[in-house]
Amino acid sequence: MTQEEQPDVQPMEEPIQPAAPKAALRPKNADGLWNVLTVLGLLGLAAMLTVAGLIYWNPYVPFNPYPPPTLPAPLVLPSATPTIPALPPTWTPTVTLTTAPTDTPVPPTPTATLIGMGPTATPTATEPVNTVYAFALQSPPAMISATILYPERSSCDWMGVGGQVLDMQGGPAVGISVQVGGSLEGYALTLYPSLTGTALKYGAAGYEVTLNNRPVASQGKLWIQLIDQQRLPLSSRVYFDTSGDCEKNLVVINFKQVR
Repeated sequence: MTQEEQPDVQPMEEPIQPAAPKAALRPKNADGLWNVLTVLGLLGLAAMLTVAGLIYWNPYVPFNPYPPPTLPAPLVLPSATPTIPALPPTWTPTVTLTTAPTDTPVPPTPTATLIGMGPTATPTATEPVNTVYAFALQSPPAMISATILYPERSSCDWMGVGGQVLDMQGGPAVGISVQVGGSLEGYALTLYPSLTGTALKYGAAGYEVTLNNRPVASQGKLWIQLIDQQRLPLSSRVYFDTSGDCEKNLVVINFKQVR
Protein backbone atom coordinates (compact mmCIF):
# COMPACT_ATOMS: atom_id res chain seq x y z
CA MET A 1 0.00 0.00 0.00
CA THR A 2 1.39 3.25 -0.98
CA GLN A 3 1.74 6.23 1.24
CA GLU A 4 -1.09 7.91 -0.42
CA GLU A 5 -3.39 4.98 0.23
CA GLN A 6 -2.82 4.71 4.00
CA PRO A 7 -6.05 5.14 5.99
CA ASP A 8 -6.49 8.20 8.08
CA VAL A 9 -5.99 7.40 11.77
CA GLN A 10 -7.79 9.72 14.17
CA PRO A 11 -6.06 10.37 17.46
CA MET A 12 -7.86 8.92 20.48
CA GLU A 13 -9.56 11.44 22.72
CA GLU A 14 -8.70 11.38 26.38
CA PRO A 15 -11.68 10.63 28.71
CA ILE A 16 -13.03 13.68 30.41
CA GLN A 17 -12.68 13.43 34.18
CA PRO A 18 -15.77 14.56 36.16
CA ALA A 19 -15.23 17.70 38.08
CA ALA A 20 -14.81 17.27 41.84
CA PRO A 21 -17.86 18.43 43.80
CA LYS A 22 -17.37 21.79 45.32
CA ALA A 23 -17.78 22.09 49.06
CA ALA A 24 -21.05 23.66 50.02
CA LEU A 25 -20.56 27.21 50.85
CA ARG A 26 -21.55 27.99 54.45
CA PRO A 27 -23.16 31.31 55.12
CA LYS A 28 -20.86 33.59 56.94
CA ASN A 29 -23.49 34.59 59.49
CA ALA A 30 -24.71 31.00 60.33
CA ASP A 31 -22.28 30.58 63.25
CA GLY A 32 -23.31 33.90 64.76
CA LEU A 33 -27.00 32.98 64.57
CA TRP A 34 -26.44 29.67 66.35
CA ASN A 35 -24.35 31.38 69.01
CA VAL A 36 -27.17 33.85 69.68
CA LEU A 37 -29.76 31.05 69.87
CA THR A 38 -27.52 29.09 72.28
CA VAL A 39 -27.09 32.10 74.58
CA LEU A 40 -30.84 32.77 74.55
CA GLY A 41 -31.56 29.11 75.38
CA LEU A 42 -29.13 29.17 78.32
CA LEU A 43 -30.62 32.42 79.62
CA GLY A 44 -34.15 30.96 79.36
CA LEU A 45 -33.08 27.81 81.22
CA ALA A 46 -31.45 29.89 83.97
CA ALA A 47 -34.59 32.02 84.29
CA MET A 48 -36.79 28.91 84.54
CA LEU A 49 -34.55 27.42 87.25
CA THR A 50 -34.57 30.72 89.17
CA VAL A 51 -38.37 30.98 89.06
CA ALA A 52 -38.76 27.32 90.08
CA GLY A 53 -36.38 27.84 93.01
CA LEU A 54 -38.24 30.94 94.22
CA ILE A 55 -41.58 29.11 94.05
CA TYR A 56 -40.09 26.14 95.95
CA TRP A 57 -38.78 28.30 98.81
CA ASN A 58 -41.83 30.59 98.95
CA PRO A 59 -44.98 29.16 97.34
CA TYR A 60 -46.84 32.42 98.06
CA VAL A 61 -44.87 34.56 95.57
CA PRO A 62 -47.18 36.57 93.26
CA PHE A 63 -46.00 34.85 90.05
CA ASN A 64 -46.78 31.31 91.27
CA PRO A 65 -49.64 30.12 89.00
CA TYR A 66 -50.76 27.50 91.55
CA PRO A 67 -50.26 29.00 95.03
CA PRO A 68 -51.26 26.86 98.04
CA PRO A 69 -54.43 27.80 99.91
CA THR A 70 -54.05 30.42 102.60
CA LEU A 71 -54.13 28.95 106.09
CA PRO A 72 -57.18 29.97 108.10
CA ALA A 73 -56.78 32.13 111.13
CA PRO A 74 -56.25 30.02 114.27
CA LEU A 75 -59.29 29.47 116.41
CA VAL A 76 -58.74 31.18 119.75
CA LEU A 77 -61.43 30.79 122.35
CA PRO A 78 -61.89 33.47 124.98
CA SER A 79 -60.29 32.67 128.30
CA ALA A 80 -62.76 31.80 130.98
CA THR A 81 -62.53 34.10 134.02
CA PRO A 82 -64.09 32.55 137.10
CA THR A 83 -66.08 34.92 139.23
CA ILE A 84 -66.06 34.91 143.02
CA PRO A 85 -69.54 33.97 144.23
CA ALA A 86 -71.35 36.53 146.32
CA LEU A 87 -71.35 35.67 149.98
CA PRO A 88 -74.70 35.24 151.73
CA PRO A 89 -75.84 38.10 153.95
CA THR A 90 -75.34 35.93 157.03
CA TRP A 91 -71.59 35.98 156.43
CA THR A 92 -71.45 39.70 157.25
CA PRO A 93 -72.20 40.03 160.97
CA THR A 94 -73.74 43.23 162.25
CA VAL A 95 -72.34 44.91 165.31
CA THR A 96 -74.87 45.84 168.02
CA LEU A 97 -73.69 48.58 170.34
CA THR A 98 -75.11 49.34 173.78
CA THR A 99 -75.24 53.08 174.18
CA ALA A 100 -74.81 54.81 177.53
CA PRO A 101 -77.24 57.57 178.54
CA THR A 102 -74.54 60.22 178.42
CA ASP A 103 -72.87 59.07 175.17
CA THR A 104 -73.92 59.77 171.62
CA PRO A 105 -73.43 56.60 169.61
CA VAL A 106 -71.31 56.91 166.52
CA PRO A 107 -72.07 54.52 163.65
CA PRO A 108 -69.21 52.04 163.72
CA THR A 109 -67.25 51.10 160.66
CA PRO A 110 -68.04 47.47 159.77
CA THR A 111 -64.98 45.36 160.26
CA ALA A 112 -66.36 42.05 158.99
CA THR A 113 -66.90 43.17 155.39
CA LEU A 114 -65.19 40.89 152.87
CA ILE A 115 -62.29 42.67 151.23
CA GLY A 116 -61.72 41.94 147.54
CA MET A 117 -58.58 39.99 146.83
CA GLY A 118 -55.85 41.13 144.49
CA PRO A 119 -55.21 39.93 140.94
CA THR A 120 -53.96 36.57 142.20
CA ALA A 121 -57.53 35.62 143.09
CA THR A 122 -58.55 35.57 139.40
CA PRO A 123 -56.35 32.96 137.70
CA THR A 124 -56.48 32.60 133.95
CA ALA A 125 -55.74 29.48 131.96
CA THR A 126 -52.93 31.22 130.06
CA GLU A 127 -50.81 31.90 133.15
CA PRO A 128 -47.75 29.65 133.63
CA VAL A 129 -48.26 27.00 136.24
CA ASN A 130 -45.79 25.04 138.30
CA THR A 131 -45.62 21.71 136.53
CA VAL A 132 -43.04 19.10 135.67
CA TYR A 133 -44.38 18.93 132.10
CA ALA A 134 -43.48 21.18 129.21
CA PHE A 135 -47.10 21.83 128.14
CA ALA A 136 -50.24 22.82 130.00
CA LEU A 137 -53.78 23.91 129.14
CA GLN A 138 -54.02 27.29 127.43
CA SER A 139 -57.69 27.61 128.40
CA PRO A 140 -60.35 25.36 129.96
CA PRO A 141 -62.08 22.89 127.60
CA ALA A 142 -65.04 24.38 125.75
CA MET A 143 -67.91 22.58 124.02
CA ILE A 144 -69.10 24.10 120.73
CA SER A 145 -70.93 22.98 117.60
CA ALA A 146 -68.74 21.32 114.97
CA THR A 147 -70.66 23.18 112.27
CA ILE A 148 -68.70 26.32 113.24
CA LEU A 149 -65.63 24.76 111.62
CA TYR A 150 -67.40 22.32 109.29
CA PRO A 151 -70.65 23.87 107.96
CA GLU A 152 -71.21 20.82 105.77
CA ARG A 153 -71.06 18.40 108.73
CA SER A 154 -74.23 17.35 110.52
CA SER A 155 -74.03 18.15 114.22
CA CYS A 156 -75.80 14.95 115.35
CA ASP A 157 -73.79 12.23 113.61
CA TRP A 158 -70.32 13.02 115.00
CA MET A 159 -68.55 13.84 118.27
CA GLY A 160 -64.90 14.63 118.74
CA VAL A 161 -62.19 16.69 120.40
CA GLY A 162 -59.81 19.11 118.69
CA GLY A 163 -57.65 22.16 119.18
CA GLN A 164 -54.11 23.37 118.68
CA VAL A 165 -50.75 23.36 120.48
CA LEU A 166 -48.59 26.50 120.77
CA ASP A 167 -44.97 26.97 121.81
CA MET A 168 -43.68 29.49 124.35
CA GLN A 169 -43.62 32.27 121.74
CA GLY A 170 -47.21 31.58 120.72
CA GLY A 171 -46.21 29.93 117.46
CA PRO A 172 -47.45 26.55 116.20
CA ALA A 173 -45.86 23.46 117.78
CA VAL A 174 -46.12 20.96 114.91
CA GLY A 175 -45.37 17.23 115.09
CA ILE A 176 -46.55 16.50 118.65
CA SER A 177 -48.68 13.41 119.26
CA VAL A 178 -52.05 13.84 120.99
CA GLN A 179 -53.35 10.75 122.83
CA VAL A 180 -57.00 10.41 123.92
CA GLY A 181 -58.23 7.62 126.22
CA GLY A 182 -60.84 6.66 128.76
CA SER A 183 -64.27 5.12 128.39
CA LEU A 184 -67.57 6.09 126.80
CA GLU A 185 -70.92 4.44 127.51
CA GLY A 186 -69.12 1.78 129.54
CA TYR A 187 -66.70 0.81 126.75
CA ALA A 188 -62.97 1.53 126.77
CA LEU A 189 -61.80 3.73 123.91
CA THR A 190 -58.94 2.52 121.72
CA LEU A 191 -57.92 5.52 119.62
CA TYR A 192 -54.83 6.18 117.53
CA PRO A 193 -52.89 9.33 118.47
CA SER A 194 -53.42 12.42 116.35
CA LEU A 195 -50.55 14.65 115.23
CA THR A 196 -50.47 18.43 115.56
CA GLY A 197 -50.42 20.12 112.17
CA THR A 198 -52.89 17.69 110.56
CA ALA A 199 -56.13 19.63 111.27
CA LEU A 200 -55.62 23.12 109.87
CA LYS A 201 -59.20 24.15 110.70
CA TYR A 202 -57.95 24.77 114.24
CA GLY A 203 -54.70 26.49 113.24
CA ALA A 204 -51.26 25.65 111.87
CA ALA A 205 -50.67 23.18 114.75
CA GLY A 206 -54.22 21.86 114.90
CA TYR A 207 -55.29 18.32 115.78
CA GLU A 208 -58.60 16.44 115.87
CA VAL A 209 -59.74 13.07 117.27
CA THR A 210 -63.11 11.45 116.54
CA LEU A 211 -64.77 10.10 119.71
CA ASN A 212 -68.12 8.71 118.54
CA ASN A 213 -70.62 8.73 115.68
CA ARG A 214 -73.12 10.69 117.77
CA PRO A 215 -73.02 13.03 120.78
CA VAL A 216 -72.91 11.21 124.13
CA ALA A 217 -72.89 12.83 127.57
CA SER A 218 -70.05 11.88 129.92
CA GLN A 219 -68.36 13.42 132.97
CA GLY A 220 -64.68 12.91 133.65
CA LYS A 221 -64.55 9.64 131.71
CA LEU A 222 -62.23 10.82 128.93
CA TRP A 223 -58.72 12.25 129.09
CA ILE A 224 -56.28 13.85 126.65
CA GLN A 225 -52.48 14.05 126.88
CA LEU A 226 -49.55 15.24 124.77
CA ILE A 227 -46.77 12.68 124.20
CA ASP A 228 -43.48 12.68 122.29
CA GLN A 229 -42.22 10.22 119.69
CA GLN A 230 -41.05 7.85 122.47
CA ARG A 231 -44.56 8.03 123.99
CA LEU A 232 -43.23 9.93 126.99
CA PRO A 233 -45.72 12.45 128.43
CA LEU A 234 -45.31 16.12 127.54
CA SER A 235 -48.36 17.17 129.57
CA SER A 236 -50.48 15.76 132.34
CA ARG A 237 -53.69 13.89 131.59
CA VAL A 238 -56.53 16.39 131.24
CA TYR A 239 -59.95 14.89 131.96
CA PHE A 240 -62.88 16.49 130.15
CA ASP A 241 -66.65 16.13 129.78
CA THR A 242 -68.81 15.59 126.70
CA SER A 243 -72.42 16.53 126.01
CA GLY A 244 -75.32 14.73 124.39
CA ASP A 245 -76.44 18.04 122.88
CA CYS A 246 -75.96 18.12 119.10
CA GLU A 247 -74.89 21.76 119.35
CA LYS A 248 -72.05 20.83 121.74
CA ASN A 249 -70.55 17.89 119.90
CA LEU A 250 -67.02 19.34 119.60
CA VAL A 251 -64.77 19.77 122.65
CA VAL A 252 -62.02 22.34 121.98
CA ILE A 253 -58.85 21.93 124.08
CA ASN A 254 -55.77 24.09 123.42
CA PHE A 255 -52.31 23.53 124.92
CA LYS A 256 -49.35 25.91 125.30
CA GLN A 257 -45.73 25.33 126.21
CA VAL A 258 -44.88 26.66 129.68
CA ARG A 259 -41.26 25.57 130.14
